[in-house]
Amino acid sequence: MMGTRMQHLMWAGVIAAATTLALPMASAQTVALKRVMQQKLGHSQVILAAVTTSNWAEMERRSDALIQLTKDPAWMVMNTPEYAQYSQTFVRAAEDLLDAARRRDLEAAPLAYVSMTLSCVQCHRYVARARIARQ
Repeated sequence: MMGTRMQHLMWAGVIAAATTLALPMASAQTVALKRVMQQKLGHSQVILAAVTTSNWAEMERRSDALIQLTKDPAWMVMNTPEYAQYSQTFVRAAEDLLDAARRRDLEAAPLAYVSMTLSCVQCHRYVARARIARQ
């Protein structure tokens, strides 16, 4: 059973992700980017259910799908070192989640999910601020 601290951490990540991922990135969002972000959100929602129910096969499949999404050219929203770092942080977190699913690790999976979700929130904030600064 997860400890209270871990549960709070997981729910904080879930709430932050739901809030941030539900917001449009910016009016400059292309059709291709919108498609990729919708796919990312869909995979992330299924992963949350998989983490909660220990559905390891689904967690593996969706984590790998997220990693593959980062290879779509539409993923590259900005060509800055900061964006590249945020993107790499997301990939590492998704890889950690994939690894936790493969190991059937009940402790590591929710932490990896929260880490991945927080990387999304941080990147979305960076992109929004960077776009505002460019205007």
